Amino acid sequence: MKIAMLTTVGQRCGIAAYSAQLVASLRALPDTDVEIVPIAVGEQPASHYEEQARALNAPDVDIVHIQHEFSFWGFPTPGRSRFAELRRLIERPVVLTAHTTLALSAMLPTAGKRKPWRWLRKKRLLANRDYRRSVEFATFDADAIIVHTEAAQKEFAGRGLKEERLFVVPMGVPDPLPPSGDFRERYALHGNRVLTLFGYITSNKGYELVLEILATLPRDVVFVIAGGARLPPEQKYVDHLRRRIALLRGRNRVIVTGYLPDEGVADAMQATDIALVPHTQATNSYSVTLPLSHGRATLASDLACFREMAARGDCLELFRSGDKRDLRRKLVALLDDPPRREQLAANASRYSERFRWNHVAATTRNIYRAALNGHRS
Repeated sequence: MKIAMLTTVGQRCGIAAYSAQLVASLRALPDTDVEIVPIAVGEQPASHYEEQARALNAPDVDIVHIQHEFSFWGFPTPGRSRFAELRRLIERPVVLTAHTTLALSAMLPTAGKRKPWRWLRKKRLLANRDYRRSVEFATFDADAIIVHTEAAQKEFAGRGLKEERLFVVPMGVPDPLPPSGDFRERYALHGNRVLTLFGYITSNKGYELVLEILATLPRDVVFVIAGGARLPPEQKYVDHLRRRIALLRGRNRVIVTGYLPDEGVADAMQATDIALVPHTQATNSYSVTLPLSHGRATLASDLACFREMAARGDCLELFRSGDKRDLRRKLVALLDDPPRREQLAANASRYSERFRWNHVAATTRNIYRAALNGHRS
């Protein structure tokens, strides 16, 4: 079987890392060949998509697997979706992994908008039924659709996507990375308890929620923001966060590492007492699978994707999303309860083994077969 994988590559991107793990595991399966077709992020000229389509429609390709996130093709404004433009050119059976499953209303929030013309424009877009369907339904209509959670499967079925084409495949857990140095020594953390929030810094990850409660936590607790901006536009939020930290009481208890290479990530995980995943919006996240792979006790917001992970293996402690009082209560309880942290760490290791990438790849290959059979029929 020959698969053409349309994905981001070689970037500071969680989906690129996801795809690299999946491709490597697929190639380890018998009779499975994968060719990567790289996504150039952002809007591209029509000639670019025509060239990509020629590669995807090559005679030896059996199936096309698209790793989809809206920003890869620029925001889909009415009548000029670059993804729709490419999708129309693909002739082979298509499997699509939906990394963002949010409704259009979540992608175009109107609350708190200060400029009336922007508010009105978003309201008009949300009221356009044909446009909403093009984004929420047509984008994902494929021979097989992979989502990471049962909540997303239910959401997509509610939009009218065929249930027999919807497959839940939990995000794979990477192998733990070998550490290369003493993170605690590098950042003078010996004698401290370390809370770590890993990943590219974006506004949906709940940093400010943690900053609001930090001064009320025991004085030996340090908050490590292990990451930096992925793309230049995201640097604005990083700069905002740094300004916020500079004004904070207890700002000396916050460390922002900037982008970490793989060995730096492993060092940070090894130094972590509790990993934090306080996301306010997510359909899944590399920021949670990485601490699990390293057997860290992890506290996450109770978004649907994290609730499902916790239900599968009691590998996460949860707090009410966006609730700083509940975050503080659950965090203090974990800090004061070493046996519970040890239990979470052991469960994280078991969960990681259950959802290693070799298992995910075997499941995905079965989905390719189902897509091929469905396409033929």
